[in-house]
Amino acid sequence: MARITGPQPGRALVAALAGALCLALGLSLGTTPAAARASSAPSAASVPATIPATLQPGPLAVVPSRILVQRLLEQRVLELTNQRRRAHGCTPLRHSVPLRRAARGHTVEMALAGVMSHQLPGEPKFSTRITRAGYTGWRLVAENVARGFSGPAAVVRAWMNSPGHRRNILNCRLRDLGVGVVLQDGQLWWTQDFGRR
Repeated sequence: MARITGPQPGRALVAALAGALCLALGLSLGTTPAAARASSAPSAASVPATIPATLQPGPLAVVPSRILVQRLLEQRVLELTNQRRRAHGCTPLRHSVPLRRAARGHTVEMALAGVMSHQLPGEPKFSTRITRAGYTGWRLVAENVARGFSGPAAVVRAWMNSPGHRRNILNCRLRDLGVGVVLQDGQLWWTQDFGRR
């Protein structure tokens, strides 16, 4: 377990980041119809509301931008983490849906509580959260958390500069990773859940 706090990016920077990611992927920012939002948007407990985006072309390709940006940020954290691991002789981590579910759930809880911790009041310890999210039969698990930071490169750099976080990232025995990123009140919250079965 390890945690770290960084500078908060502010709403303007976060909006610019979302816009840049959408433009880079050929997305147009806009408003999705209410019916599409209602049917495709996750519950309010899972992610905060942000600007929706539609994929072009294709009339049925409607994706809320908060989900798209969340996935892009999470994927980039995985890529940057694997770059650091390869540079130190470790095999790349594989994306794990159950670990992502655990990481996202915990990130939402931290953001809603406004508290960075591996165990919030009334919440089980991280190994129990990981198991309940479906990552069962594990032999080893670890977790990094952070809040603030302007994006994936900044948070991974900060984790690498912190001995406890670095130890988790460069633990060559770990094989799987799930990342959770949430934007709440202009601040990004981050969780990495690592595992090995």
